[in-house]
Amino acid sequence: RSKHEEIELVSLEEFYKEAPPEISRPAITLSEPHQQTLARLDWELEQRKRLAERYKECLTSKEKILKEIEVKKEYLSSLQPRLNSIMQ
Repeated sequence: RSKHEEIELVSLEEFYKEAPPEISRPAITLSEPHQQTLARLDWELEQRKRLAERYKECLTSKEKILKEIEVKKEYLSSLQPRLNSIMQ
């Protein structure tokens, strides 16, 4: 039993539909189960790398937005005393 068997891979139909030909290599992988498994694992790795990069981008965006919110909160909290002084 191999470690890769614990990973839930995409279905074969989805793999051949979505994976680029340089990874799926249908001419080879359709007749060789071992090469097919290796290609599916390569595709899984590519997808995970892409998702990890997207996750990092989202975290960076989230941090930027949180900083903007904090700046706006500070501005709004400083606005009340100024409004009070104007009213007096």
